[in-house]
Amino acid sequence: MKRRIAAAFLAGALASCTSQQAAQTQQQVSRGATQSFNAVNGALKKVDAKDASLKVQVTAAMAAQAGANVFHIGTDVRAGVVTLSGTVPTPQVEQTVVRAAAGVPGVKRVDNRLKIT
Repeated sequence: MKRRIAAAFLAGALASCTSQQAAQTQQQVSRGATQSFNAVNGALKKVDAKDASLKVQVTAAMAAQAGANVFHIGTDVRAGVVTLSGTVPTPQVEQTVVRAAAGVPGVKRVDNRLKIT
């Protein structure tokens, strides 16, 4: 009889311990999910839809130019200012790409950081 009571007590203690651990794990996962959501939400608030649209338009304008390989050109847009980085094969292509970016409506200025290879 004592063994049965001891076994029941031990089983209850293990179940209680497991329940506590499960609750702690659930709380940790919930906290982590909340932190991740807040981080993503904060990052999305920093993205300006106008700048994102402008980036697409600038990239398309550059891609439409002969000799411009936009896969080697990084484009960043903040508050209408376009920053171009990467490499182009010739000074002529550099000028063409910069002109194409500057010609997109909404572009305030082009910061040319392109390198000729």
